[in-house]
Amino acid sequence: MTTQEFSNTFDTLLNSYDTQAQFGEQASKREITLDEYEKSVFLTAAQKEVVVNLYNGKNPYGDSFESTEELRRYLESLVGTKVYSADEQIESIGVSENSVFYRLPDNVAFITMEQVTYADDKLGCYNGSKAAVYPVTQDEYSKIKKNPFRGPTKYKVIRLDAGDNLVELISEYKIGEYLLKYLSKPEPIILEDLPPSLTIEGKRMHSECKLNSILHDTILRRAVQIALQAKGISVTK
Repeated sequence: MTTQEFSNTFDTLLNSYDTQAQFGEQASKREITLDEYEKSVFLTAAQKEVVVNLYNGKNPYGDSFESTEELRRYLESLVGTKVYSADEQIESIGVSENSVFYRLPDNVAFITMEQVTYADDKLGCYNGSKAAVYPVTQDEYSKIKKNPFRGPTKYKVIRLDAGDNLVELISEYKIGEYLLKYLSKPEPIILEDLPPSLTIEGKRMHSECKLNSILHDTILRRAVQIALQAKGISVTK
C-alpha cells in the first residue's frame, strides 16, 4: 500500500465511525479532521504496536516470532544480521576480567539469535569452534558466575546488557567473531515530507511502510483506533 493509499484509507475508516458528541458539545465536534503529520504519527505508533505484539505472541494466534512460517513472513523485512570481528570489540569496564563489549546497531529492536566463534589457541582442536550466547540479568550472573554448569563454558558465553547500546560478553576463551541476528525497529510511516520543525522518530522525509502488505490493513485499523482514543472520543460501530 502506498502512502497515498494509507492516507485515503485512513480518512475512509475514520469517517466510517459514528462518533458520539459529549454532553454539551456541538454536533460539529463529532467530525475529526487530521493532517498528514497527525496521521503519520498514529500510523507509526500502530505499526510499532503491531510489530511488538507479533514478536511476543500478543496476537490472535498466540504465537511468537519464528514459531510459525506465517509470522516469520510478516516480519521478514525487519530481520538483520551483523558479524563483529575482534577488532570491533570496545574497551569498557565489565563485571569480569574476561568481559568484552560490542556496540549494537542503532536500529536493533530485539535480538533473536547470537553466537560466537572462538579464536583462542588454548582450545587446541576446538579453536575456531562456535558457542551459543545466553542473555542473563546482572543479578542472575552474580548467582551463576562460579557455577561450572551455568556460568561461561566452552559451549556457552554469557551476555549482559551494559547500557548505552552496548552488550557485554563474558567468555572463558578469546572471541574471534560475534554473530548477531535481530529484528530491527520499523521505519516510521511518513505520508509526506514534513516541514523542518516536525519530525517522527527523528525523521521528516516521506517514508513507505516496509512491512508485509498483509499487515497494512491491521496497522490502519489500529491507527484509527489510537487516533480516536487520543481525541477522547467514544466510538460506536
